Amino acid sequence: MRYWIALCLWFPLYAMELSIQSGKEEGEKFSILHLQNATPFSCEATNNEFGETRRIDCRLPRVPSKSFSPINNTHLNVIGVPTAQGYTITITPKAKMKLIPLAFDLSKETETFQGSIRSTKHWSVVGYTQTLPLLAIQPPSSSAINFPVKINKDIRPFVGGLDLKGNPIKIARVQDVTDYMEMKKAYEAKKYEKVLDLSTNALKNYPKTVFKNELLLYQIRALHHEEESEKLIEVAKQFLRDYSSDPSVAEVLAYIANSYGKLGQSIDADYFFDRLFDEQSDSPFASLGMVYKAEQLESTGDLKKAVQFYQKALGSSKDVAIASQAAFKLAQIELNNNNAKKAALYIDKIASANPNYFAEVRDNAMAMAEVFFDKNDPKTAARISEGLINATEKNSPDHEIILKNLGLELAKANKRTEALKRFNEYLDTYKYGEFIEEVRRAKDGLFFDEGDKNTTGEIKKYNELIERYGNDSVGRKALYKKAQLLFKDQKYQDILDMESELYRLESSEYPETTAMITKSAIGLEKARLKEGKCVEAMTLQRMYKIRLLSEWDEYLFNCALKTTQYAAAKKIAQSHLKSKSIAQRQIWLYRIVKTQFGLGEYKEAIKGGNELITLLGAEKNPPLNDIYRTMFDAAQRVGDADGMIRYIKAVEGAFVNDFKDIERYTQMVSLGLNRKDEGIVQTYASKVAALQERTKTYTQSPYIEFTLAQSYQNLGKDTAALTVLKTLNKQKLNTEKRSRQQYLIGAIEQKLGHKREARDAFNASIKADKNSAWGKLAKDASGLL
Repeated sequence: MRYWIALCLWFPLYAMELSIQSGKEEGEKFSILHLQNATPFSCEATNNEFGETRRIDCRLPRVPSKSFSPINNTHLNVIGVPTAQGYTITITPKAKMKLIPLAFDLSKETETFQGSIRSTKHWSVVGYTQTLPLLAIQPPSSSAINFPVKINKDIRPFVGGLDLKGNPIKIARVQDVTDYMEMKKAYEAKKYEKVLDLSTNALKNYPKTVFKNELLLYQIRALHHEEESEKLIEVAKQFLRDYSSDPSVAEVLAYIANSYGKLGQSIDADYFFDRLFDEQSDSPFASLGMVYKAEQLESTGDLKKAVQFYQKALGSSKDVAIASQAAFKLAQIELNNNNAKKAALYIDKIASANPNYFAEVRDNAMAMAEVFFDKNDPKTAARISEGLINATEKNSPDHEIILKNLGLELAKANKRTEALKRFNEYLDTYKYGEFIEEVRRAKDGLFFDEGDKNTTGEIKKYNELIERYGNDSVGRKALYKKAQLLFKDQKYQDILDMESELYRLESSEYPETTAMITKSAIGLEKARLKEGKCVEAMTLQRMYKIRLLSEWDEYLFNCALKTTQYAAAKKIAQSHLKSKSIAQRQIWLYRIVKTQFGLGEYKEAIKGGNELITLLGAEKNPPLNDIYRTMFDAAQRVGDADGMIRYIKAVEGAFVNDFKDIERYTQMVSLGLNRKDEGIVQTYASKVAALQERTKTYTQSPYIEFTLAQSYQNLGKDTAALTVLKTLNKQKLNTEKRSRQQYLIGAIEQKLGHKREARDAFNASIKADKNSAWGKLAKDASGLL
């Protein structure tokens, strides 16, 4: 027996049209979804390992101007979601389905052929239970030739109603009471086809039965569940005409209005909705009618009014099932509008009052849980899944995936104990399950929240997870958690050692990674500055472009000077020159002068130094007196003799007999020589000699003694010169220098008339280095004695 009942739900999406038709063949129902567009589009079927189609994705180039609510009928689930590439319509089966391209319009074309079609304007999806209806599809023979086929237009004859065996319905007469009771049992068992058969036969055989109103009512209910809208309207009209005062009028009005709405006959639907709301406002079916009215409005794209009716139904119904239905619809709409928070409020109402409702809309509920999970609301997703798992038998094909999803949702919601319980339940129940590896990874992931107080133990645990899972999600999270723990313990160097691995983490998944690396670099630089490890500190600053607060400027300045990064030091110092505090200005002016000197900007250093000296005159700051040394050095570099004289006196005043200034005194000796100023030479050569003698450090010898002795000789002070030269006797000199010293002594002794002492000195000179120029002069001089 083959027949259709054409039940069309039409959804316009700009140039796109969706329609659903239902029918029955050989006693088995089926549904056909038609997708038609003005331009070709693609549909792709995804099959399991048995060749059964488990998912179909149809992709449109742009998002429609009006969205449609998810479709959920006996055989198919249909949802549409915007994507980055446009709009995707996804179809999943309740049992089985087949994707068929309709590339030929047989009303216009007489020739067809079989081919691989990827894109067309019209696709159909057949949803069925066991056997594909209407068609007999066989795989093509490898030896066949694919010729085009010519088909003449042919209208098939209409086949009237027959029983399941193809014969006219003939049922033996039974008592109407027996039929009525059997029909009620069939209805309670949800055997709606049997209800229709029994009620139809009873009405035919017992037209005057007292159960006529009940038989009609159960027939209407069965037709409602079977979604046979046209037949329902016919029976419902008879019921309303014959039993206008029956207590079930409200229920019938709700069903007939709903049927008209599904057929797209909105005017007729509104008539019965108005009757229901006006005449039966106190009935629970008035609230159900509001749900049906909202569905009608939703299917036509009027979401605003649809929401209003759903909300009225939710607010007015005392029937928890109707309220749950309205709340679920509202949640779907809010999710489609990207308002997950509001959708979650409706789901919470259902989960609190009627969690078993989710099992009544199982496929849509499972899909909704996934949406909440993807929108980072695992708590709401878990509430849906908990309702589903509690109403699902373990031998159900959905039990495994619901249990797996529930564990993942609880884990993401940080409900570790509950998640661990569900994961263990899955591992015990499905030892070879499809999702066994995913569940094991998720279970391992729970260890991130154990809160181990032993840092070493936690690090060891994270290292094991990183080694085990590598770049897997668990491995990535372990790496991130390890870095967080190291950061908490201020182990900044360890974090920077992991830098390359951390930068491979997705910023969208771990948005704090870059900040953690930067903060670690800052923390490590501060530590190195305090430790005086300037090379490391300045390297970190340059690599990570770190900018510390001004409180760290002194550390940075000192390190910049220490590592000869004078430009950086100058930049740091300049920012403090306008300080209101004289002491602060003095300190930073001192520092910038030191920096300018390091950069070779000697004139600028002298200018800044003079400004600092002026400030020091207004407010003493002895630790900064070292500026006089810098000023002397800068004057020496630019050849400012007067400046050298001026600043060396300031140095002498601030630092009396300080060995640090021995080279400056030596430079003053050179200045005296250049100026032929014996006073300067003798003054500062004497200071150098005294500092060396006091510290027993002879860095400037014998140059300073030779120079001082010569200056004394220039002024005729031979005895003083001789005394100076003899001070070199106790110092270690090389042979050439010793030969020179002894010759000079011999020459002065000769001049003073001390021949014996002169001869001894000359001989000592020759002995020290007879081949040197001084040894040869000594030999010549000795020969004259």
